[in-house]
Amino acid sequence: MQGILVKLSSKWFDNNLFNNSFNLFIGVKMAKEKIFIIDDNKMNINLLKSILTKEDYLVGATLDSTIAYKKVIEAEPDLILLDIMMPKVDGFEVCEQLKASDRTKFIPVIFLTSRNDEEGIKKAFELGAADYVTRPFNRTELLARIRTHLDLKRTHKKLLELERDRTVLAMAVTANHEINQPLTVLSGNLFLLKESLKSKNLSKKEIEYMDRMERAIAKIKFILEKFRSPNSIKIQKYIEDTKMVVFDDQV
Repeated sequence: MQGILVKLSSKWFDNNLFNNSFNLFIGVKMAKEKIFIIDDNKMNINLLKSILTKEDYLVGATLDSTIAYKKVIEAEPDLILLDIMMPKVDGFEVCEQLKASDRTKFIPVIFLTSRNDEEGIKKAFELGAADYVTRPFNRTELLARIRTHLDLKRTHKKLLELERDRTVLAMAVTANHEINQPLTVLSGNLFLLKESLKSKNLSKKEIEYMDRMERAIAKIKFILEKFRSPNSIKIQKYIEDTKMVVFDDQV
């Protein structure tokens, strides 16, 4: 498949670190996983970027730990490499921010640091870090750990999807059982009402009222039918932290 090459403003890189744009192929299915680096040392970032891009990862970074959370929200990475010893806001504080947010708490964080004391390692794991790698690091070992935690993240995502499907199926059974019976009563009585009024000279308004009820009943039946097919159901954001169920033809 041939893509269309366009240049987009990058949400991935700091202006003072990388070029403020990158090329993206529109129309080509991209399966690259995204890794975001938070480190105040530009040489460290450039080294990691060189290693990771050769492994076909999409890499972003920030030198400024004070805006790290904001950058992660914008970038939506699959994994984060985080230094500890940084000015103003250290890596522990950044990790704490990430794990306290519903939007970032499931992103695996690997601490990559020259600090190798037991207290630091213990604190990192207590804050929710997925792993802890000390500098100087072994390239093969680092890549293996990254792949491991990306695999675990994908597995976790699949489990959440399976749990969602089970929840939707349970909702479908409940909805069909609890709603279908009174809905049938409404539908049947509306039919009988229309039949009994056929000989009456109903106004346009009265006819419209009954047509509206009929359409509403049909809509409820349609929704119940959709709930019987979990594959057609998507979850999307509604307002702030509230989510809603939508169907494929509504997305």
